[in-house]
Amino acid sequence: MSDRVTINVPYTPNEKQCLFHACGADEVVYGGAKGGGKSCALVTEALAYGLEHPGATMYLFRETYKDLEEVLIREWKNRVPQELYTYNGTKHTATLVNGTVIYFRFVRTKSDAESYDGRSMDWLGIDELTRHEESTVQILLSCVRSAKGFPPRFRGSCNPGGPGHRFVKSRYIDPTNKGKKQYKDPETGNTIAFIPATVYDNTALMEFDPAYARRLENLPPKKRAAYLHGDWDQYDGQAFEEFEPDIHVVEPFEIPDHWPGWLAVDNGHSDPFAWYWFRVDERGIVYIVREFTRDYGDLKLTYSQQAKRVLELSAYTKMGEGGQLFEYQEPIVPVYCGHEAFASHPLAPDGKTIAWCYQQGGLVGVQPIIPDKRLRKAIWHEYLKPIELPEPDPHTGRSVIAKVQIFKNCERLIETLPMQMEDENDPEKVAESNFDHWYDGAGFGLVAWHVNRSRHVELPKKQLPFPLRSNDEDREVDALQEYLWS
Repeated sequence: MSDRVTINVPYTPNEKQCLFHACGADEVVYGGAKGGGKSCALVTEALAYGLEHPGATMYLFRETYKDLEEVLIREWKNRVPQELYTYNGTKHTATLVNGTVIYFRFVRTKSDAESYDGRSMDWLGIDELTRHEESTVQILLSCVRSAKGFPPRFRGSCNPGGPGHRFVKSRYIDPTNKGKKQYKDPETGNTIAFIPATVYDNTALMEFDPAYARRLENLPPKKRAAYLHGDWDQYDGQAFEEFEPDIHVVEPFEIPDHWPGWLAVDNGHSDPFAWYWFRVDERGIVYIVREFTRDYGDLKLTYSQQAKRVLELSAYTKMGEGGQLFEYQEPIVPVYCGHEAFASHPLAPDGKTIAWCYQQGGLVGVQPIIPDKRLRKAIWHEYLKPIELPEPDPHTGRSVIAKVQIFKNCERLIETLPMQMEDENDPEKVAESNFDHWYDGAGFGLVAWHVNRSRHVELPKKQLPFPLRSNDEDREVDALQEYLWS
């Protein structure tokens, strides 16, 4: 490590922050628990590097501009003496007196990260690293290089949990034995280090807000282990721990004509859209058989264009029993989508909604679906639950399957379903994210089947236990929903 520049900064690092600043590894991640002084340490480390290397190009990232402004930029302005830099609020840059420039930026998606592809970053810092997907972080890491002869450096901070939990754990936590040793990446040759820190290491916070630690101590066991002790093995916040490709993902096979079918979509134009085709067999096993989606950065399609494409994808050539070929149309009625598709714009009060646009593209039978997020997550859990069969499944040969089977060609759903995280404030919901469109689109289809099938099921001949009995048949059918599907 080179000699540090002596400056008067209102910052007294604690023991773990000192280790972070002293570490000379190419890639260093700091934190592991809430309240460890991560953002403060990251900003101060950026300042030290910038002063040591005149004319350096540096980037500090968060996942939203709001967090960037309220955390990193505020931390910078509170910590760094004004005589050391000038700040451009329009460009969100801090230029040090020696010519070093720190760019304060945010990335939410892989597409956002790709806009930086090809740039050279002498120093890269990412606050709350686990809130980003691996692909996003890898793109930014590929930009860390110096044409000026400066040592390229990456510095990150994070807590357990989030969509990047597994990536961070596999790259920074496990290879370093949770911070007990440095590790050399055999592919890049970079030295990697992890500096663990908890709220108890943050002496300033413990002095001025001792109740914060007590609030962490009162969290549920797994969250307490992660947020208080920085335990990466107990909790990653994953919403669907039961998802297993060997149980839920199957090779496509020819669907019998008599299996009922329907479609569902998570609407989108600038945001991704996610269309899914569903079929159900005689046993009530739901198959998600096809995916039509737009990802971030892909070509935008209007809603009517999407509908036309859905019709095209639903038709294909099939061979009949006599060997003749004929055009076959998959079932595409009904089509389920979120309630926002039926909301009229104030400037278009005549009903020209998103659903109307779908109809203009040729899709009829568009219907709204129950938007309740708790119900959607609960039904996913019900259908992902493993089922042991008395004999191998005729389509997959497996002895353990589930009530939902996902064809292997639904790549984006398979990729993002295990990345869904529980809402920190309400674990009965899935947290909103930039990669929940595929979960929502397929979830709308599952909710539609579950609710409609429950309503139309024949009443069992056995006498119902009180209080499910009722003289009102409609009320009785609704009350039976949970009873019949338990």
